[in-house]
Amino acid sequence: MWRVWKSVRTYREDPEWRYRKRESRQWLDAFGKPGHPFGTRGNHVKHVLEGQIRGYQATLFHLAAVHDGGKHPTDVSWYSVVVLTLPSALPATSVSVASLVRLLGTAPLPPRAGTAVHLPPGRKPRMVACSVDPAFAELALTERVIRMTADAKMGWRLHEDRMIGWIANYKPYERLIELAEAMTDVIDEFPPTSCR
Repeated sequence: MWRVWKSVRTYREDPEWRYRKRESRQWLDAFGKPGHPFGTRGNHVKHVLEGQIRGYQATLFHLAAVHDGGKHPTDVSWYSVVVLTLPSALPATSVSVASLVRLLGTAPLPPRAGTAVHLPPGRKPRMVACSVDPAFAELALTERVIRMTADAKMGWRLHEDRMIGWIANYKPYERLIELAEAMTDVIDEFPPTSCR
């Protein structure tokens, strides 16, 4: 955990980044909750960092997603999250390593996203993916994109003009920047007209 605190201290003082210690629960509404990686019983955000990564406006933060528990009434899943602002809106879509979201017990996309079309299972690691637009899913969720997501041990979701990516646990900002770069690599694989 000391690496996380050291990273926070370093980036908090970097003039190229804007830092906030906390955000309200309502602040997350813009990111389309509920839906992965957010909890149904509450969400706590801290260490928000905003800046630019590869030409995209990026928001990095640590998330405690509170959800229904098994042995106890509630449980918490901890994530490091990156939100990239895209040039245009894309169909609601989600892809994740299954173990990242298994405990959340929620649907990958918010209910208002429409009816999700699930993609074929059978990959290792096990992946969960769905999209509200079968035509977009066929073009964008290629085997290469699924493999890139698995290799980065991440999940990601498209919500309007944002791409939300997450990895397990609280990580230093350097690791979140790597996550953001992996997300931009995925964006580069999308159909040419989708978000340019």
